[in-house]
Amino acid sequence: MIDGHAHACGRYLKANTIIAELDKEGVSHVVLVPGEPDSHKEYSLLNFAKMFPNKNVVKITNVLSRFVIKMTGAIKTIPSGNEYVYLLNQVTNGRVIQFFWITKETKDIESCLNSKYENWHFKGVKLHQCWEEFSIRSDFFKRTALWCEKNEIPLFIHLYSDKDVLDLIKYKESHPQLKLIVAHLFGLELFIDRAYKDDNIYFDISPYQLNSDERLIKAIDYISARHLLMGSDTPYGKNSLNKSIDRINRMNISENDKQLILGENMRNLLGI
Repeated sequence: MIDGHAHACGRYLKANTIIAELDKEGVSHVVLVPGEPDSHKEYSLLNFAKMFPNKNVVKITNVLSRFVIKMTGAIKTIPSGNEYVYLLNQVTNGRVIQFFWITKETKDIESCLNSKYENWHFKGVKLHQCWEEFSIRSDFFKRTALWCEKNEIPLFIHLYSDKDVLDLIKYKESHPQLKLIVAHLFGLELFIDRAYKDDNIYFDISPYQLNSDERLIKAIDYISARHLLMGSDTPYGKNSLNKSIDRINRMNISENDKQLILGENMRNLLGI
């Protein structure tokens, strides 16, 4: 199994607690990006998915997240956070899989990505529209996406609004070879309405408190279990990895589909 989405804080702040958490749950690797620096804090989340099983409730949490991040200026910590995730990759013998989080303050996108990839051999690139505002139509997004497509590196994106989903679908229609991971099943219903899917699009299904079983089944029916990736979104949700695994194991889907979602899809996508 692979935890396909988490942050370098909370239980995943230190190498020893990362290994302990993975071993406890029988998980081989975790895909990690920067988080709150030096923070052991773990957050409780209301189970919005249970209250609104057919809604994209991340649209609501996005508003709060963007406000808090803007007020704290946390985006400035991302470059040092990337360095820290690389260190965790090294001291855990690769059980931490690094996704490099690039920000729009990067002066030379291609040179930065080329240099970091040569030195760190990260497995994916992260973009987050709550932590910083940018358009899918922007030069920043297009240059980052083109680099990922050219180098066959997955691009993982946390989207902010329905408009961003529609812009992303339009972009993806002309770039079907881009390996794209959409965080939190965001905009699933719009992908279905537009009847868009391809072999290189995946949906992260974290966290379990914001994505209901009903929406997961809807995603399986539309794009198949081969395009869904289990993640914990640690530290957002207490004991999130255990609960994320348990949710998949108790669902009324085939054992093969469970194994695909719990790790095989990510393993195949990243070539590990």
